Amino acid sequence: MMNIKAENLSKNYKKKNSPDVEVLKNIQIEIPSGLKIALTGPSGVGKSTLIHILGLMDRPTSGKVYIDDIDCFSENDKYLCDMRKKNIGFVFQFHYLMPDFNVLENILIPVWDDKNAKFEQAQDILKKVGLLNRQNHFPNELSGGEQQRAALARALINDPKIIFADEPTGNLDRTAGLEIEKLLFTNAQEAGSTLILVTHNEYLAAKADKIIKMTND
Repeated sequence: MMNIKAENLSKNYKKKNSPDVEVLKNIQIEIPSGLKIALTGPSGVGKSTLIHILGLMDRPTSGKVYIDDIDCFSENDKYLCDMRKKNIGFVFQFHYLMPDFNVLENILIPVWDDKNAKFEQAQDILKKVGLLNRQNHFPNELSGGEQQRAALARALINDPKIIFADEPTGNLDRTAGLEIEKLLFTNAQEAGSTLILVTHNEYLAAKADKIIKMTND
């Protein structure tokens, strides 16, 4: 169980010789464990910034993020790193696969220190996402949909309690996008994971338990 709560969350970016850019202002959000959330809203409203902070990849300018009542940003960087490694999976719009590693090696990167122990689990995940027969191929030998499935498999290798997906189907054709959508929701459902999904796709957002629409107001 991993409940997420943000209080008075704000994020400003410094710009040289100009005023700071305010991306988030006093965000309040509470996400119970196991819920599937769709974050929607226009480009530039701060959706990606918000999930980067909720996923402990970036620190807010002010405000707090609690995961299971722990004030995460009061902790040091090692704590944040360990939390991400043990409990959080990310899928981005771009797959970010390492070009010199084959599919299996890419999936094992988050657990590289335990890669031998995780070998069978990695193959099970590859089978689940339909890439077992492609495990020895390199990213440039895969289609766009296959690359994104490999990225999803990589996000699942640490059995995440929370999955963040930032426009995961944005660069895919309709068929490949539908495959990723199904895999995301199916895996989150089977594992009981919380899924927080950034999307402009109304059809995809409608599959979530709850839609949170961000605005520029």
